[in-house]
Amino acid sequence: MYEKSREIDLFKSAFGEIANSYRRGGLTLAQLNDWKAHQLRQVLAHVQARSPFYARQLAGVDIGTIGLNTMSRLPFTTKDDLRIQMGNMLSGTYRDAAFYYETTGTTGPATPCPRDVKESFASNLQLRFAYEDVVAANFPAQHAPILGILGPSEVHSFSDTLEEIAKDLGICSVKAWPGSPVIGFDKCLSLLKDLQIDMVATSPGQVMTLAKEARRRGLDPKRDFSVKAFMLSGELCTPELAANLKSIWGAEIYNSLYGSQEAFVIASTTADNTLRPHLTNYVFEIVDPKTGEVLDNDQIGELVVTNLVAGVKPLIRYRTGDVVRMTDTGHADLYRRYRLEVVGRVKDSVTLNGVDYTAAQIEAAIMSGVTQCYGYQIIITHKNGEDAIIAKLELPGRPESELRSLVDSIGANISSRLGCSGTVMGVEDLSEHVNLGGWIKWKAARLIDTREAQEDEGAGVTGDLLKRLNTA
Repeated sequence: MYEKSREIDLFKSAFGEIANSYRRGGLTLAQLNDWKAHQLRQVLAHVQARSPFYARQLAGVDIGTIGLNTMSRLPFTTKDDLRIQMGNMLSGTYRDAAFYYETTGTTGPATPCPRDVKESFASNLQLRFAYEDVVAANFPAQHAPILGILGPSEVHSFSDTLEEIAKDLGICSVKAWPGSPVIGFDKCLSLLKDLQIDMVATSPGQVMTLAKEARRRGLDPKRDFSVKAFMLSGELCTPELAANLKSIWGAEIYNSLYGSQEAFVIASTTADNTLRPHLTNYVFEIVDPKTGEVLDNDQIGELVVTNLVAGVKPLIRYRTGDVVRMTDTGHADLYRRYRLEVVGRVKDSVTLNGVDYTAAQIEAAIMSGVTQCYGYQIIITHKNGEDAIIAKLELPGRPESELRSLVDSIGANISSRLGCSGTVMGVEDLSEHVNLGGWIKWKAARLIDTREAQEDEGAGVTGDLLKRLNTA
């Protein structure tokens, strides 16, 4: 027990020194790369010795020849590997973990995602920096906000992570997930209102559902609540959707983090609402989704990450399934130098009349200029040899003349941006299912494809789509 405690303390000291130097702008690129190369060697030796999966996967690999610039010599780890291997992915046992989590299991079997103290510390510290920045930008020093945490389930890391960060920052947190049978929307909304919770962490869809449920109870999101900032994650949120959410609540909207249960927090927000990749925690690669060829960082492609903490479940060259662009701004300060933009998921692309589009392009076309909308749903049809879109937007109480003008504008956007005809419908109420994208999947929640020949997962991100994104 003493040896394990000493190992954890040594790691926290070493990682904390690097991470804090990075945050203060005192870390050079050479120092960062030295740290990453050292951690990479440790992690590769760790998984080769302790993980049944990686013992086979890396059999015959001389890890001494692997460096930051030779990662392509290693095989990828995929989501299917996680689903098939389950506990064999672990570099240790469940008893070595501090926390047990798992994926939501909505797109396949729930996979185990245990974390040890070192993994949690490294991931949480970077997110804590982001929360510090946002709190400082939105609340006076003498006003400590109350953080409402509306997470997806009891075996998801969301609530534990944010509760720990709130404690470290000295602010009160309230776990009030409305999906819990103990809480529900009545209790959740009462807590938000009565405690004057002014910062809320949840998904974009949940923000619209909260507003919808508030209106059902005769409450106005702007007038009757005190929320000043939403910290969003778990789901696509384009600038167009964020503008709509702000119109409903009058609060600042942050894409607070990007990550996953299995790979932890990969990037977190800055005070000016861009995503900062956690350079000290990962080796980042951008690859062609179809070929696996490594691309330049400033090109759009699938994100591949390698964990740099030798914990209970580090992943090597893990294909996240997310399409991103990582931009080098050239800033002298490493903490401000790189930005990560999440375009969508590889499998969330949609083919319309022979042209592929990302989820972000579709959402942007439908939500551009839209305010006070409480949900949207897309139905794709095929008639007379052409694909067409029916877009339903929940726009309750909208005057007829205003609704007609908005419908015409969205229809024109669908035609010009997505190359197909669009029928737009303003409805009073949509199914609650459509706002669950953060907890399930964008396509499963938002999109109904009635085309018989369309495969369930679509074409994915094709070479043509990648080329258009990279030249846009």
